[in-house]
Amino acid sequence: MFGTEKKEVKAEAQAKVDYQITVDAARATKNDKIVMVDLNVNGVKVKSCILKELTVKKDGTVHKAGDTVYKLDFPAEKVGEKYFNMVWFPVSNDNLEKIIDQVKSLLN
Repeated sequence: MFGTEKKEVKAEAQAKVDYQITVDAARATKNDKIVMVDLNVNGVKVKSCILKELTVKKDGTVHKAGDTVYKLDFPAEKVGEKYFNMVWFPVSNDNLEKIIDQVKSLLN
């Protein structure tokens, strides 16, 4: 019922979605490494996302210690002792760079 049966989907068959992302608003916080962001993703407004600038502490497979990386957190709701995202979409490095550029232009 409602397509809840697990079906194996090959990578070629998965839908490739081109996300059109615009930053509607960016609000600075007291911590200059955290920005509150309102996004518009393919016409859907996503409010109160958190864009964080982080510094890598240990060498990893992709990043080295001291590198600056960015993380986008989506709005979440606490249910019991756990938090669950209310909205989510896959964020590629290209999409994240576009968001960061738009945030910088709005804050400057």
